Amino acid sequence: MTSISEEAIIAELAELQAELRYALSPDGNPAEAVWVFRRIEGLTHEQWQTLADRHQLRQWLTLPLDGDSFPHLKRFQATLEKLAHQTEHDPLTGLANRRAFDRVMDIEIERTKRAHTPLSLAIFDLDDFKRINDTYGHLAGDEVLVAFAERLRETTRRYDLAARFGGEEFALVMAGSGVVKAQRLLERLLEGFRAVPFRDPAGNGTFHVTCSAGLTCFKGSVDIDAAELVRLADGALYEAKGAGKDQVRVSRLPFADNVPNDTLVHAKEKQFLFGGK
Repeated sequence: MTSISEEAIIAELAELQAELRYALSPDGNPAEAVWVFRRIEGLTHEQWQTLADRHQLRQWLTLPLDGDSFPHLKRFQATLEKLAHQTEHDPLTGLANRRAFDRVMDIEIERTKRAHTPLSLAIFDLDDFKRINDTYGHLAGDEVLVAFAERLRETTRRYDLAARFGGEEFALVMAGSGVVKAQRLLERLLEGFRAVPFRDPAGNGTFHVTCSAGLTCFKGSVDIDAAELVRLADGALYEAKGAGKDQVRVSRLPFADNVPNDTLVHAKEKQFLFGGK
């Protein structure tokens, strides 16, 4: 049995990558995709891991064929699961990313339309985050982001979805929660977060960070999409920022607009009575 040399493996992979780049469509989005397999005799999985680390070959998946293949198939499955997780999660905080948020929102909106149960959406923005980075450094800023993500995980339920939009902006999807219940949760979250002490890297004690939030709620009685709900929550967030920050503001509730005016006098009464618990 003749084994292939390390140089030959790297040269072959480099040539294949070059050919693939040439063959792909100019926009980099081919209509079809295939798995490419290459049997390499005499190479152990451990040796491949060393090559992958040395030559940045992590995009190549391997499946050893010696002995019992079951453990290797499990390793292959774990690799696929890891890649799937990475495509839908923020690497810094571990929360869902915008891609996962969009997918879940579409699902929850359709569920809400069918069942007419409440769906609340909150958008968060850390107050004066640029000043934190400028004053304490980006590593301290990352610590703040991770800490807020942890507060989101601790405060919310297992079936809520917490996501990082990017930068210092986060989102929380609360299926089955009306505006009253959701607002109470957000106020507890902001209260707990403002009490968290962060260490000044320069050794000058600690500092604290606050957060603003915008909240909206949907009950399936009107035709609405995820983009409109995000716009409503984002508008409420803008109001919270303008009103002094470190607070929760609730948007106009789209389903309350359908309630006849002769049954309720004030818009705030509509929101309270029809916002759910």
